[in-house]
Amino acid sequence: MTNKSRYEPAENTKRIARLLAERMPHLEFAFWDLSEFMPAFHNVRRNMIFIECESLAHKEVISSLAADPKLRNYLVYSGERKPVAINEEWASAKSTKEIRDVIAVIARRDFKETDVFEKNARIPSLERQLVDLMAYSLRGYLPIALDEAVDAFAWHVKRNAVRITYMQRYATRRYMGWFLDILLYKLAEEGKIMAVDPRYLENGRRYYEAILRVGKA
Repeated sequence: MTNKSRYEPAENTKRIARLLAERMPHLEFAFWDLSEFMPAFHNVRRNMIFIECESLAHKEVISSLAADPKLRNYLVYSGERKPVAINEEWASAKSTKEIRDVIAVIARRDFKETDVFEKNARIPSLERQLVDLMAYSLRGYLPIALDEAVDAFAWHVKRNAVRITYMQRYATRRYMGWFLDILLYKLAEEGKIMAVDPRYLENGRRYYEAILRVGKA
């Protein structure tokens, strides 16, 4: 991936992406997983594979993945509020092995900030993944607490593994710019991230102080 943080999904994730690309050549979709974030989590034990697809194909993709015998050991979530696994009864049957991973199918309108993996499958940049992980958790689309998503974000910022300006621009387009600014400010104030350019923190400080004033009104 050029000019973006390098990201390499797990082999199982790439296998599922290829399977979907072959089965639905008419579909444009992006895929990624949590393998890059696992060291930062406290309570997330299983990998989660994200399949982001066009809205019109959302139900088709869910049905295809949930009914595939090759994916019997995966819980498939529909990527909507109050997430429930579509195939929970099937995946939990005694005849199956231990559930290895989770697949979340999420509808979206565009596939910007992604690079082609092969054919109609795309991979998002690491910055985009972090913002989307927080956005999906905040909006209740995933069985993952927002705290875990924030920990993954802080871990990568601390390692200087992401470009904050790039992430802020994407977060603004996702209507998450204010949240990211406040988060950066609070993490820096609490000493959880270091050596962050003060210019990145000014908006967060102003937003946070405004919220405190409103709370006291």
